[in-house]
Amino acid sequence: MNMDKDSDQDNDFKLWVKPLLDAAVSQLMNNNVLGDAKIEARAVWGITEQVFIAQVREYGEQVSFHWLISGGDFPVDEVSGNVAELPRDAARHFSLKWQLGAEQVRNMDDETRNRLSPGQDTQAMSERLRLQAEILYELVEDNSIW
Repeated sequence: MNMDKDSDQDNDFKLWVKPLLDAAVSQLMNNNVLGDAKIEARAVWGITEQVFIAQVREYGEQVSFHWLISGGDFPVDEVSGNVAELPRDAARHFSLKWQLGAEQVRNMDDETRNRLSPGQDTQAMSERLRLQAEILYELVEDNSIW
């Protein structure tokens, strides 16, 4: 691959990820996941038009951060930075987290399901999350993209 093509791909990724990263950080702040401190975020890995993983931290913080994932058909999600050292490990963690979450939703009794999500098709949500986990796991296992 020539350098011009790499540069074009890098620019395409930056253009694609910027609004998605801003929206994901805003969503986490609105849900009070990140608090109200000034936040800095940077994408550290991704595949244009599919998925990205970012590090999000309080402005000026050098050690503590959160892993954030989003993009394409993937949900916005975050975990503490201390669960994984590298983006690939964070992706593996998200995949497992989503698999477990999908199972929990699938196995909810009807009363709990209706109380938490009245009128929503939680079985479809569970299936979608399971599929997202599987797709992400396939990406984690693909050495050529890391």
